[in-house]
Amino acid sequence: MKPTTEFRPIILAGGSGTRFWPLSRKARAKQVLVLDGERSMIQPDAILGMFPADHVIGDEPGFIETLSKAIALAAAGENIVVLGVTPTRPEIGYGYIETAGVRADGAMAVKRFTEKPDLDRAKEFLAAGNYFWNSGIFVWSARTLANAMREHLPKTAVLLEKIASAFGTPEFDSVFAELYPQCENVSVDVAVLEPRSAKGEDASNLYCFPADFGWNDLGSWTTLYDHSFAKGAYVDAHENVAATAGSFAVNASGNYVYAPKKFVAMVGVSDLVVVETDDAILITTRSNSQDVGKVVKHLAANGKPELT
Repeated sequence: MKPTTEFRPIILAGGSGTRFWPLSRKARAKQVLVLDGERSMIQPDAILGMFPADHVIGDEPGFIETLSKAIALAAAGENIVVLGVTPTRPEIGYGYIETAGVRADGAMAVKRFTEKPDLDRAKEFLAAGNYFWNSGIFVWSARTLANAMREHLPKTAVLLEKIASAFGTPEFDSVFAELYPQCENVSVDVAVLEPRSAKGEDASNLYCFPADFGWNDLGSWTTLYDHSFAKGAYVDAHENVAATAGSFAVNASGNYVYAPKKFVAMVGVSDLVVVETDDAILITTRSNSQDVGKVVKHLAANGKPELT
């Protein structure tokens, strides 16, 4: 990284965390939940780093080393850099990055981005060996981002430039209130990265660094189970994770239970997720926990906003 490089980290903390229902609600987004038992999750030529707030980094020195390489590559031209996680299972809840070749600095060219696949495709990606999970951590210069927005999301780019022009003026609040709702509601992956990758690996200026620093996305009850298990938090001899007032297991294994005010007995069950709050109980399996967001949609559509 050049000594004069200006780096600006941006923490993305939007969304209500529907996959963590019933613990997470509109009034209590997942970024303010103490999910891991310790802490809440919460220019011209500048290099921007985009970091989702609900990620856990196990190896901070390794993270900083990888991030420094990403910053240097982003500062070297119109390059977009993503950190990719080596997949350990056919996960359908993450986007995937297909890569090709390795540069001297360890970066790989990106062939394409694929949004959350079905299980069969996820198994194919895992077996191929050149796919990574999209961590959602991106590094690029402000100029590169602005140009990419103008190219791939022109309508929204115009609106954002008008909002930016009003920043610091008395009109900013009214301009923002008027124009921001007109912006397209689309992720940067879909809006910019997928069409950019369609240019081909030799023309897209998309690169991936492996995120070999103990990354975990606390995005569902399954990933929280994995994280808690890795830390040894609330784990018994049968690989149950029980955040409870006491628990007992008989022929039960691999369960995640959150009921901090209750004693919980697990008998003859495996790989369940059970979450209790004052007004709701969730019962699912670890393999189906990605679908919990559907419960929130059902409640919102059926006149139960107090539960969302």
